[in-house]
Amino acid sequence: MEIFVSGICVQVNKKSIKNLHLYVKPPFGKVSVSSPLKMSDKAIENFVRLNIDWIKVQQEKFKKQPRMTERQYISGETYYIFGKQYFLEFIPSAKRFFKIDGNKILLGMRAKTTVDQRKKFVREEFRKILIRQLERIIPKWEEKTGLYCDSFKTKYMTTRWGTCNSKAKRIWINLQMVEKPLECLEYVVLHELIHLKIKNHGSDFKAMMDKFMPDCKERKNILNKLIIDSYGK
Repeated sequence: MEIFVSGICVQVNKKSIKNLHLYVKPPFGKVSVSSPLKMSDKAIENFVRLNIDWIKVQQEKFKKQPRMTERQYISGETYYIFGKQYFLEFIPSAKRFFKIDGNKILLGMRAKTTVDQRKKFVREEFRKILIRQLERIIPKWEEKTGLYCDSFKTKYMTTRWGTCNSKAKRIWINLQMVEKPLECLEYVVLHELIHLKIKNHGSDFKAMMDKFMPDCKERKNILNKLIIDSYGK
């Protein structure tokens, strides 16, 4: 359910937990609360009000993060692939192609193609790059943890780096992770694999993250501090 406190929308998730947990999530400062099943809506609202100043500070931090302007998919634009910077070179061509040459991305399409057509083509090429890495990384962490997913998929998300459907044993990875360093991609993969076993972010979840990835907090901080890229929006 959703509640509004001081004009801020808060997503409330009631779970089988003992304590309240408050989150302000990247990239846009979405607010959510996990609460015990029997806690009243009024008590949850009061909890949020007590922390409203902290929430606003966190949201302001996300607002101040630099965001790239809307992509036009023309020569000179900057892109990132697993943390490495590349410069786009658009080449008018009757045949579509997407190639990486040194620090350049060579994009070949007809000169009259629209921004939306270029965006869709580039997004699918980025998806292929991300999937190739996931096909390597996921089995690595499955073997380390003993937690196996039946399938994984990628999709463009604006509020989460990944999600997990524990019933279907399927994990989803945000397509924007193709831009982030591989150490961050591995963090998200491990995070979602552990959710196959533990649905919440309680002490057991944190203990497993620490066990298999001792520097998980550092990787999470790197991910959340990176420039938020608007490519593909």
